[in-house]
Amino acid sequence: MKILATGAVAMTAVLATAGSSVAAGQDDILLYDAGRFVPLGEGTGVVPKAVTYNEELVPPGSQIHVAQGIRGNSMLIDIATLGLDPGHTYGTHVHTEPCGADPADAGGHYQDQQGVVDEDSEVWLDFTVDERGVGQAEVYKNWLFRAGEAGSLVLHERGTSEGHDEHPPGDAGARVACFSIPFAGVPAA
Repeated sequence: MKILATGAVAMTAVLATAGSSVAAGQDDILLYDAGRFVPLGEGTGVVPKAVTYNEELVPPGSQIHVAQGIRGNSMLIDIATLGLDPGHTYGTHVHTEPCGADPADAGGHYQDQQGVVDEDSEVWLDFTVDERGVGQAEVYKNWLFRAGEAGSLVLHERGTSEGHDEHPPGDAGARVACFSIPFAGVPAA
């Protein structure tokens, strides 16, 4: 088993998110990272790992926890948030680049099938925050990221549209926060 940890590792939590009671195998990859959202440092030029662009929807000090479990050619991604706006629904997607000073710096949505905008080709992790300020979502994919092409998790101002409303498929409004995380992937063939 390979363990990639870019934050404090809570192994029990990571294994629980893998959705299996079977012991982790030698080829499994488990990645866990966490952060506290902070606003951009004024004049410092430093972009925090977890940055809030909208302090009303993502207050400074609120937290995000992300786990990625890989087994074979499939993966499970699990996120949990603490301290966000109770009752609010956030559209949350994996983006191609790390976070930056401008919300657009995170690039577009990661797409398994490039040019295809739907929940099968992209990673949509929408969640509604409960009365305690806790949000949680997970998604299982029968594919893996291409190495180096999934660089962040972006929280958007509303749930993701499937194209049945006035918004195009995949649209979730403004980017309100970003968490840079080097998701594990497979090298291009």
